[in-house]
Amino acid sequence: MVFLFIMWIILIVTLVIITAKIEVKIINLFIDSQNQEHIPTGYKIIIKLKIFGNIPIIKFILTKDKLKKIQQSLKMKEKIQQFEKDILQNNNKLDMQMFKGLKEFTKRVYIEKLDLEIQLGTENAFFTSIVVAILSSILSIGFSKIRVREKNIVYEIEPVYRNENTIKIEIFGIFQIKVIHIINTIYVLNKKGGRKNHERTSNRGSYDYGYE
Repeated sequence: MVFLFIMWIILIVTLVIITAKIEVKIINLFIDSQNQEHIPTGYKIIIKLKIFGNIPIIKFILTKDKLKKIQQSLKMKEKIQQFEKDILQNNNKLDMQMFKGLKEFTKRVYIEKLDLEIQLGTENAFFTSIVVAILSSILSIGFSKIRVREKNIVYEIEPVYRNENTIKIEIFGIFQIKVIHIINTIYVLNKKGGRKNHERTSNRGSYDYGYE
């Protein structure tokens, strides 16, 4: 009886993990390089954890004020300082395995809905045209690599010919990713990091017997 109960618990937990997904909804996020506050208040980022398809069990709502409090917290400051220290220790070189892991992670993201408007200008009209064309190509290629609901994807890049550097971005979007894909990415990155630490330890040990 106890064995069956344990098996049922394991089965339910497994199903929850397999079906669980995180949904991020961005509402009225506006970025303007011309304003003193590049990201004004009024936007919301709603994060939901859903199981068994579309059943929400956890919900967070982030606003600009809440994000400021998080950034100003002592633990967050320590994590940012540690992150900067790690970058300096690695001489600002990107780990290819981490890059591949993050690339694979982005492929697993599903875009349910996206409205993206970009206004972009530089001090040179010709350069503005080139930058807008390149950015349009990058977005087109990027959306082709990511799972999207094509009918719900709308984006527009408008050149601004005012002989000044300016960028305005307005975003409304709904993004989803399965928890199992997040776990897999974290596992791959930690495995790589553990291997690198082991290799460094081995190198230090052999230093006593010869030159590196």
